[in-house]
Amino acid sequence: MRKIIAIILFVVVLVMSTVFALNNDQTISVNYLFNSSELPLSLVVFWAGLCGLILGILGMLFAVYKYRHRLKRVNKKLANAEKELNHLRQQPLSSKDPF
Repeated sequence: MRKIIAIILFVVVLVMSTVFALNNDQTISVNYLFNSSELPLSLVVFWAGLCGLILGILGMLFAVYKYRHRLKRVNKKLANAEKELNHLRQQPLSSKDPF
């Protein structure tokens, strides 16, 4: 079901992008630091969106790395605690009653 929704969403975005590109075929002047060029508006919007997507992914990679590192540390602590618990369960109870 999830795959079907993803395919439908992809097709909708593809159709909308194609309609946008066909309706915005006029050229605009893009000024760089040392140069300028004439490019179609749809191409400029596409590249701006792609650059934003790449920067967003790079920004999220740092957060993912941070949480994976934290997860490894917590899993290591959990493994140590489980090992200690199993060790304590195997020890016999003392015969003296502290109460």
